[in-house]
Amino acid sequence: MAKESERTGFGSENDEEGEGEIKGWRRKKWLERYSPHHQILLVGEGDFSFSSSLATAFGSASNMTATSLDHYDALIRKYEKAKSNLGKLKKLGASLLHGVDATKLKYHPDLRVRKFDRIIFNFPHAGFLGKENNVQLIE
Repeated sequence: MAKESERTGFGSENDEEGEGEIKGWRRKKWLERYSPHHQILLVGEGDFSFSSSLATAFGSASNMTATSLDHYDALIRKYEKAKSNLGKLKKLGASLLHGVDATKLKYHPDLRVRKFDRIIFNFPHAGFLGKENNVQLIE
């Protein structure tokens, strides 16, 4: 999971986010490069553990759209924790899309007109079949 830090800028010209809190100013929780006020697109998710961790740290996933190349049934078969991670994300308000090819986002009907502040592609899958915990397959 990302290392947590809080920025304490107070709306300077270099601080377009305006985080902090002094007399009505808002404080935003940042996790490395991500803020709950960013619109975040996560592509190529496997078991959705990263997006689930990020949403848990923010306390909400309403700003997140998490996608996978695999369809829901394949995810549940492939990844032991996918079902619980997806359930947590749904409960926290994430938008979840399956069967999304990250190389063709501009053609996806739900994504082509959206704007995102951050796009995260953590660990592109090599396309092998089998269990994720097999180190030889990952290598």
